[in-house]
Amino acid sequence: MKKSLDISTTYLGLPLRSPLVPSASPLSEHLDGLRELERCGAGAVVLHSLFENPYQPPPNHVERYLDEIMLAKRHLQIPVIASLNASTIEGWVDLAQKIERAGADALELNIYTLSLSMDLPSSKIEETYVNVVSRVAAAVKIPVSVKMPPFFTNLALMTRELEDAGARGLVFFNRFYQPDLDLLSMGPGYSLRLSTATENRLSLRWISLLYRQVRLDLAAGTGIRTGADVLKMILSGASAVQLCSVLLQRGIPWLEVIERDLRRWMDTCQVTSLKEARGILSLNSSEDPGEVEREEYRRALQGYSRIDVPDWRDEVSLHIPYSETSHRKAGTHEKVSH
Repeated sequence: MKKSLDISTTYLGLPLRSPLVPSASPLSEHLDGLRELERCGAGAVVLHSLFENPYQPPPNHVERYLDEIMLAKRHLQIPVIASLNASTIEGWVDLAQKIERAGADALELNIYTLSLSMDLPSSKIEETYVNVVSRVAAAVKIPVSVKMPPFFTNLALMTRELEDAGARGLVFFNRFYQPDLDLLSMGPGYSLRLSTATENRLSLRWISLLYRQVRLDLAAGTGIRTGADVLKMILSGASAVQLCSVLLQRGIPWLEVIERDLRRWMDTCQVTSLKEARGILSLNSSEDPGEVEREEYRRALQGYSRIDVPDWRDEVSLHIPYSETSHRKAGTHEKVSH
């Protein structure tokens, strides 16, 4: 008799029916969206972020956010994780305590620290992260996770320090939205670029490297788009995955498509339980990461193929004004030889 597939998991000590966790986004700003996320199979949901100093803050924005937590807890059966972005230690602690009293099941800290000071050493920025986590974790009883940037020089050390400071989980990785330049207006361009599937490899790599070294729950984010992506993250050591861009592009019901795809891949790979399969493809702690990295680099070079390389003419045409591109295609394209 064929075994049933168990896609349940635990994250931050919370039981989840599935590892699919929609991350903080406009989709979680209203109760209707939250209820549809639950209906379509979300294991938990991360609410949109509460900012201590939001841009053009609405009246009573803190009270409104706390009301949203209470409303979500009243109507949802899945765990509700709040997201917080503060700018002062007092704000981190005070808002975290208010979020806990409102009934959130867990709290995700979205710590964004950008410095342009040439006199501020990186160690001071790292101390900021550790201090925030330490103060918040000491002030609340609900589990605290941290949305991590990928830019620390020694990410492994930061992981251990955040664990020692009281974090229960880490989310790999925070994706900072960077402005472009608009050549027509000769000014900044702020078009939103959603993540792509190729971006999830960084999360995959670091979760695999850290899984056996920490007691934290690790969540994968950025570029998770298919059931195959989800299973890869679980096999590497993730407890859950966070989804955003694909749901913004395809709609909340796409969660059901991802779950069906996850089940198909579990059946194909003969994985019957995500809990039992978690981390089985993570890096063995006895292996030298440096040697593993060098060996994988050698293998990547051996697998190099022109199939992965776009035609240089296509790349050039992206950077040539339309009229010039058309002229070249019409008059000189046939002269190019390989």
